[in-house]
Amino acid sequence: MRETKEFPMRHRPFFGAAAVAVALAVAVGGAAPAQAADPYDDIANDTVWLDTAAAPIKAQGGNVFQEGDTWYWVGTGMDKSSDLSNPLAKSINLYSSSDLEKWTFEKALVTQSGTTGDLKTGAWLGRPQLIHNEEFGKYIIWAEVASGLTNSLGKSLGNAQAVFVSDSLTGTYTYQGKQLTQGRSAGDRSVFVEGDNAYLVYVRDSTETRNVDLNIAPLSADWLTVGAPIWTGDYGHHEAPGIVKVGSTYYLFASGMNDWAGTPTAYRTSTNLVTWSTWANVVNQPASSTSFGTQFEQIIPVTGTNGTAFIYNGDRYSQFYGGKTPAPGGIGRNAWYPLTFDAGVPTLHGATDVSVDVASGTLDWNEVANGRFDQEVAGTTIPQWAATGTAGAVKVENTSSDVTNRQLTLWSANAFNAWVAQNVTLPNGTYTLTFDYKASGNATKAFFSIKNHGGTEIQTDLNAAQSSWATKNVTFTVTTGTARIGAWLDGTGGQWLNIDNVSIRRD
Repeated sequence: MRETKEFPMRHRPFFGAAAVAVALAVAVGGAAPAQAADPYDDIANDTVWLDTAAAPIKAQGGNVFQEGDTWYWVGTGMDKSSDLSNPLAKSINLYSSSDLEKWTFEKALVTQSGTTGDLKTGAWLGRPQLIHNEEFGKYIIWAEVASGLTNSLGKSLGNAQAVFVSDSLTGTYTYQGKQLTQGRSAGDRSVFVEGDNAYLVYVRDSTETRNVDLNIAPLSADWLTVGAPIWTGDYGHHEAPGIVKVGSTYYLFASGMNDWAGTPTAYRTSTNLVTWSTWANVVNQPASSTSFGTQFEQIIPVTGTNGTAFIYNGDRYSQFYGGKTPAPGGIGRNAWYPLTFDAGVPTLHGATDVSVDVASGTLDWNEVANGRFDQEVAGTTIPQWAATGTAGAVKVENTSSDVTNRQLTLWSANAFNAWVAQNVTLPNGTYTLTFDYKASGNATKAFFSIKNHGGTEIQTDLNAAQSSWATKNVTFTVTTGTARIGAWLDGTGGQWLNIDNVSIRRD
């Protein structure tokens, strides 16, 4: 049975390289590769994030907000019960951070218990959002609970809005009861705060059908009750709507609807909250039809001395994989990706690792998507990578390593050739490619390639036997705005090559 290891959110390093401009530099690590060292300060996607006490972070369907120099993250702790007739209790958990990378568990603000009431054990308790009404001196959580409503056929409808209030951020939150939206239940929703104003953004049900329209409704001055909508529009078969303001433009983002599984992220824009553009899909770079195996939850603005960067907060409900409904097979419950706005069009970058500088308001990231090969279940597809050559010779396998969960494998029992590659969009400049590998040796040809970058193809030979993980670093210069990277193995049968932890960083 394979072993797995969970990593702190401050996780694996971007491996250093000699800073040689416009040159090729190859350095082979020893028997133990660099990624076995202590974690570095990165958001490590496609891993299980741990808090500062080395416990798994459980904060799904949640939101992050900043107060002073501290960031706070609330989300639902939910686990899949092995006995569906005996569901586990959910909680609304609070974490804090000074850098958006290392998170400390503060406390469970709300915990289910008992067998009756809105907060009974195992009942729905989802998408909590913590907001601070400074005028009234209150911290308020809006969350979803079951409405209890049914249609004329007796089928359950959607959620009601639960409100909890506290005098302090980490204090006791008192349940205020649940409320409907104009007498109806609702699907997923969020709260948008702008100055002294707050709005509930939600997908509303009809009396017979779930999810019929999208609404923006103001909250009362104390932010404890929801009023009538100021805008109602087409929900476009989307859910989990959330608003962020970029300059003078409001962006309303939403996920698709496919149970727990990853979906495309869509958006529309407005300058006044009441007139909205039509739906369009967020550009994914590289292309992904599932937002890199996640569902949209929130856009986190990070404002500093150099401007504002934006982080896409994505949920990955991987704990529900293997059930009756679709769920992602990737590692981890959360994935946060850089979001840029190019001529007003949002682009989601599938970065394997992200570094945040909260002081400057900037992001730096590993340009490779799915560089750990942990974004889908072993033996299935390889998201963001294209494989050609002998059928079945390229696959993702589980690994017994204590520093990774899955690895890329090129192998066949008979004569074969295999090529797996990814096109990476890169602004012109000098970069370092890093990857870990193991190899059988004695192949006809085995190498890792960088090409289409504006210079001669760079092939790093991997044909010597390497039984333990070693690290290669290659520095290259891009003049074409792109590079195609990949591994090649050509053998007579029985030769193999393992690749993992692929990274491209700008020098």
